[in-house]
Amino acid sequence: MLIDPKVTKLSIFNGGGGIVEREIKLSLNQGTNEFEIAAIPASFDPNSADIKLEYVSPGDKDLITLQQTIVSLPDVNTSQQIIDREKSAATNIITYSIDFTRELREKVSEICEASSYRTYADMKGTFNFIINSKINGEVIVKILYFIADLRIKWETTLQVNINDDGKSAEIEAYLVVDNQTGFSYEDVELGFAIFELPRDTFETTGADFVPAANIPVEQQAFAELSKQKRTQRMRNIML
Repeated sequence: MLIDPKVTKLSIFNGGGGIVEREIKLSLNQGTNEFEIAAIPASFDPNSADIKLEYVSPGDKDLITLQQTIVSLPDVNTSQQIIDREKSAATNIITYSIDFTRELREKVSEICEASSYRTYADMKGTFNFIINSKINGEVIVKILYFIADLRIKWETTLQVNINDDGKSAEIEAYLVVDNQTGFSYEDVELGFAIFELPRDTFETTGADFVPAANIPVEQQAFAELSKQKRTQRMRNIML
């Protein structure tokens, strides 16, 4: 069954990437229950994937168990071929878009522009899991994973407002989030942490996206969560 757990928390690193926490309450049938999580970016690290069960009733702990998780990334070469074909098709469509009405031409241009910025990291990974249940019941599932994408990050900025007397000023400081990925996050608890994603570990430009071997980047990232600078609730804002 395909499910789309809500993103409840997003912890962003200043050097790029972050940790995504999602949650959903599932109804279970007696026996084996198989689920596939939707909207998993290919920039996620399969080694960081984690699932935790929270039981609606304490007695369900012995009756409902997580049997298996299956995570994988799409093939780099195949994905790049698909991206190249999309970009080529978008270029051809733009060339002949003059034949469209104005309203349709604007929509087509928007789609084609999105295709031109598409990279391997905008493809979707696979995150499946199996729950065994001895009863018909419910369970809360919490999913956590690390995304290694340099295109989502935060930075600080200052604004100086000089007063009319010319002798005093007010300084306003902001944390600015930049999200240029193909995935959006709305109404989430947003956290900020300091962590530099190694440039030689993950690249997000098509065929160059190759994870370096034997570097536990996700472990370093999770360790930095305790040093979060600030957490706030973002409502009605699309990142």
